[in-house]
Amino acid sequence: MTTLHTSPILTGDAARAIVVRSLAQCERAIGASLGPLGRGLMYDGGSGGPRHANTGLAIARQITQEEGAWSVAPRILRDALWDAQRDLGDGTARIACIAISMHAVAARRVEQGVSPGLLAKALADLTARLPELLERERRESPGALAMAHGACNHADIAASIAVLSETLRDEGAISITEGYRPGVELEQFTGFCMDVQADRAGVSLKEQGARIEMESVHVLVVNEVLDDFGPLARVMEQFVSRAKSLVVIARGIQGAARATLTANRAGLGMHVLGLLPADTGLSAMHVLEDLCTMTGATLISAETGTSIESVRPAMLGRAGRLIVQGGRAILVEPAGDREAIANRRNLIAREAAAQRYVALDRERLLRRAARLGGGWGELRVAGRTAWETAECLDGARAALAATRAASFGVVAGGGTALMRLADALAAEHPVDATVAQDAVLEALIRGCRSIATRIAGNAGVEPGELVVPADVADPLTTTLAILRHAISLAMTLLTIEVLIC
Repeated sequence: MTTLHTSPILTGDAARAIVVRSLAQCERAIGASLGPLGRGLMYDGGSGGPRHANTGLAIARQITQEEGAWSVAPRILRDALWDAQRDLGDGTARIACIAISMHAVAARRVEQGVSPGLLAKALADLTARLPELLERERRESPGALAMAHGACNHADIAASIAVLSETLRDEGAISITEGYRPGVELEQFTGFCMDVQADRAGVSLKEQGARIEMESVHVLVVNEVLDDFGPLARVMEQFVSRAKSLVVIARGIQGAARATLTANRAGLGMHVLGLLPADTGLSAMHVLEDLCTMTGATLISAETGTSIESVRPAMLGRAGRLIVQGGRAILVEPAGDREAIANRRNLIAREAAAQRYVALDRERLLRRAARLGGGWGELRVAGRTAWETAECLDGARAALAATRAASFGVVAGGGTALMRLADALAAEHPVDATVAQDAVLEALIRGCRSIATRIAGNAGVEPGELVVPADVADPLTTTLAILRHAISLAMTLLTIEVLIC
């Protein structure tokens, strides 16, 4: 005889009680990270040693279990914070605290008999008023440096982000990567920058890792692996007689083609060089197409119906100068048609917008669009340990998001603007409000006040005793987006009516 084992099912108040208690545990962990005196979460990183998490999303990932009734609400919270991090680049701890505080109030009102459907409708009406109310809190921006420092609390990173934000304003024009050694390194480029392989065709072993500069460069772009230059050798002879520079950028350069470059550079003193794109596959072809647009070159490729045998001088691109250092080649003053460059850049930007849910593809497209803009900056950060490096990277990204969003306006930071918003909501409470309207107003007020309350608690003072410096500010658009994400999350959590243990 087979015995069937069924899992207990919890509904109504019993299910909501577990949701509220599991979220309260999340709030204690995530809320502890708010403010300059906030604390992070240390956890076992396995063979990598202890790790540290100090953002809402990072902490949620570590404290969330993957099964059981107690894991349902935290998993919903974690996934919602991931979406918010992708969209905003910052604010996940604030979203979690606001949403959990709102949900606790709303869940209590549901227990008292208020319909969740009526709560959702009343909250939608109230949410529509938030842009106007928050606009009243607009204030003068303290500047890029203050915004960056407020977001990451790291002086060197904030200073670098401020410089990049003021000189490279386009989205995607700034790359934040893990550094090779502890500290902060900032590098900016003017011109078209592309990643290339370490292998350089035509140079001696001594030149392989050295910086190479070439003036008045002609550019041959080939979407193939070159084995032999063939008739192109006659074109190259013209560069010898006229003392011009030629760089060949191809998928691969081998055999006789590589030997020709080496002989001409070393034996005849020609200014020739062969480079290989770091990208592979379809991505490499796209980069080569970008290069052609920037320099005015014709892409030599079977797809375009051109071959190396048909190359003529008019098919070469131009640039005022070439700098090759490390894994990058920078073409200064590329001679491509400005309208063609703008059109291609706009096309890539539209493709990036369509890939907003695929972070890696979107990032690559934005990087390509930024490089077509003629400017590019890279900030490399690293700490002494793995968790310190992760903290620096998160801080740099948050600082970049804050400085960019600040261009649309700012409000007082440290939870101050949200506290004032809560006071305004309380002052405008209609005397004839329905039970549902009264409930959502209480929930939103509690949520808005939760940030300043938490920051004050982390500092060991009462909310009224918290002193927020005048130069601490939050982007207005980000603050409004945080509220909307939190409200949506709170209502989603309120729909949990059944749990299977």
